[in-house]
Amino acid sequence: MNMDLNEYLMSQWDESDPKVRDDYSFPLAKRIECEDGFSLSVQASHGAYCSPRTNLGPWDQVEVGFPSDVPDEIMNYAEQPEKPTETVYGYVPIELVETLIAAHGGMKANVEFSGTPAALSPEAPLERRVGGAVPPAPTFEGDEK
Repeated sequence: MNMDLNEYLMSQWDESDPKVRDDYSFPLAKRIECEDGFSLSVQASHGAYCSPRTNLGPWDQVEVGFPSDVPDEIMNYAEQPEKPTETVYGYVPIELVETLIAAHGGMKANVEFSGTPAALSPEAPLERRVGGAVPPAPTFEGDEK
């Protein structure tokens, strides 16, 4: 799947949520899986090593973390180069991350872009927040209806 990384990141949270819009929360994007099996975390928010450090993009630099294999293209940005799959890579130019993803066949086509975190808001029906049917409330001995 060929998608702009800014577009992917913005699809991961509800930008109408005041906590996201006003930088009161730390939204997290889902881990990106590539067609060849390579995966990595790409984050951009006011709490990430990105630029600008805001929850709403577009961003020109992002934070990459915990790639499944050594990412030679971005090793100069590694916080702990001696542990390339167990570290974060701060302020990586977004174009370089897009090149890295493309080198691994691009994002898997089954990536969700539905603003999933919005389903977790307190206003969402409970079924959406728990991911399915709501179990019945427990009953206790002596409860009579």
